[in-house]
Amino acid sequence: MTEEESLLKIDFKEAFVNRYKRLLGPELDLFLLFSRKPMDTTIRINTIKIEPDRLISRLKSKGWVIEQLPWYPLGLRVKYPKVGIGKAIEHRLGYFYVQGPASMIPPIVLDPKPGEIVLDMASAPGSKATQIAAMMENRGVLIANDVNENRIIALSGNLQRCGATNVIITKMDARRFSRVPQKFDKILLDAPCTGDGTIRLRPFTAVVWNERNVYGISKLQMQLILSAYDSLVEGGTLVYSTCTLAPEENEGVIDFLLQKRDGARIESFSLPGLKMRPGITEWADNTYSDEVRKTARIYPQDNDTEGFYIAKVIKEW
Repeated sequence: MTEEESLLKIDFKEAFVNRYKRLLGPELDLFLLFSRKPMDTTIRINTIKIEPDRLISRLKSKGWVIEQLPWYPLGLRVKYPKVGIGKAIEHRLGYFYVQGPASMIPPIVLDPKPGEIVLDMASAPGSKATQIAAMMENRGVLIANDVNENRIIALSGNLQRCGATNVIITKMDARRFSRVPQKFDKILLDAPCTGDGTIRLRPFTAVVWNERNVYGISKLQMQLILSAYDSLVEGGTLVYSTCTLAPEENEGVIDFLLQKRDGARIESFSLPGLKMRPGITEWADNTYSDEVRKTARIYPQDNDTEGFYIAKVIKEW
């Protein structure tokens, strides 16, 4: 099969193409090509259950071809014998989690430590919650919250499979966390979004994409980020992330936070081996704070990943 024949058959809507032409200009065709290109399977080693070298050796002995992600040694691109990866005994034992490569980045930026009190505001089905628990070495407290009962069932199963024992699951509208007396050292808000960065993983996203949804969900994201910021201790860290590249859901939300909370400071970050582009300060009729340049856009064509957006916020007061 040629590379052209392997591409996903996706018809992008005219409004979608026009939007990304404004964002990317001459790179539009490359962006659309990568959005049609199926992604390699990637997994994250669960250090709660197994040492990385031991798992890699075990999988290679079974014929798996493994390539470590250049920015994260615990992330692996894998090619494996033609059986469902979910049926692998190592998966069932919780030795690894099947997770998109860009999805692994927000917890790395958050950098949770053993002994801290951490909140994952929208955590189901648990890819980042299990990653955070592993980074905390099961020490301290992680609140894994979601509002959807069915998704919480999946979250609970994944936490158990991965051996995450420092986690309390809550079911709550995350906009209410600011009313809770307990404050948190670190918070991950992997916000609900339109998800256009995941088209190569879930092609149906391109079918249901609608520009009106971008404007609607950004209002929810603004409410969530204020709740997250207000739930931090002074000096605490908030990582805001989405799997969309829509400025209204990304830089627009961070700009809104900066307008509403004077103590919010955006902190730049980098990961060696990972190409990130700065946040944009102008979109349509909007001009955003220059501070949003410190946030990161990750396009599919830059690292052969999903599209993602990540911002790191420090609460100075």
